[in-house]
Amino acid sequence: METQNLLSVEQKQFFDTNGYIILERFFNEVQVSEFKQRIDHFWMDRGKGNPLTIDCYLDRKDPNSRWLFREVHGDARNHPYKLNDTHLVDGLIQEFSISERLAKILKELLGAPASVCNSLLFERGSQQGPHFDTFYMPSKTPNKMCASWIAIDPVTDANGPLFYYPGSHLMEPYKFSDGTLRATQEEFPKAMDFIRKKLEEHDLKAVHFYPNPGDVLIWHAQLLHGGSAIKDMSQTRASLVTHYWTTLDFPDPTQHIDLGDGRLILKKPHQAAISREEHKMVDEFVNGLTTPKEHRVGLPLNFDPRSYLLMNPDVFRAAWDPYTHYKLHGQAEGRKW
Repeated sequence: METQNLLSVEQKQFFDTNGYIILERFFNEVQVSEFKQRIDHFWMDRGKGNPLTIDCYLDRKDPNSRWLFREVHGDARNHPYKLNDTHLVDGLIQEFSISERLAKILKELLGAPASVCNSLLFERGSQQGPHFDTFYMPSKTPNKMCASWIAIDPVTDANGPLFYYPGSHLMEPYKFSDGTLRATQEEFPKAMDFIRKKLEEHDLKAVHFYPNPGDVLIWHAQLLHGGSAIKDMSQTRASLVTHYWTTLDFPDPTQHIDLGDGRLILKKPHQAAISREEHKMVDEFVNGLTTPKEHRVGLPLNFDPRSYLLMNPDVFRAAWDPYTHYKLHGQAEGRKW
């Protein structure tokens, strides 16, 4: 029996042409209110076994901002932050990130069942510069990835609206030196110069998004987007961002948590973070490094061994010399530093 499509022909054509669609009033006031209460619950329930990680104080541009949520100071809530992968622990977040209706729409856009690969909960704007999602998590199958952005608070010029470039998903993509779309820090400036020229060539302009609570924006993985500056930090702009891959890349059913009704979540561990105690150990480890100068040749001029270990806990826990690991493995793996 054929399932009726939820998107009109015009909506699909709009997505193909512009790289996004907006679904107004997708979630109702009661659902939005429950979501806001759940944010409070997350901050109140940060016991010893809490597995979540948080990227906090994003307004300070600190590259070492990821912490265990249970260890971060409560003041972090007064600054821009993103709470990672709450969909792995909470049923309400799952209902927002991959509701039955949303799962059907994503399948229509992607041509295959979608599976949640990560989620980011914000209470303020990200202020992140323009980027493609493929810079960080490209799908194995080209153009078979997308994201949803769900508004929980009203958005104004004061609280840092999202912006995007309609049609930018159709531009020629920048290929990094390894032939992929995954960004490397060394090449990032060159990539952005390429992108700026393409925007001028196609005369593409940024559009700011001013949704009402409950509205949903779905965008193509190659849609250029980012977060505007926050003018009034006292104004929250809560939102949930979810990224999706498809079963084309993960065909084995055992790779997913099946919530029923076509709702899939990719099985994955929580993102890693260095504990407060390990932060001190990293400092001691870096201060004691005796890496020969010749082993540092060929590294980026501003390579920071401390930042590298803090952002890659597995490297620190394996007692790798950060210079050696980056040269042998980290650069090829696209690790941050």
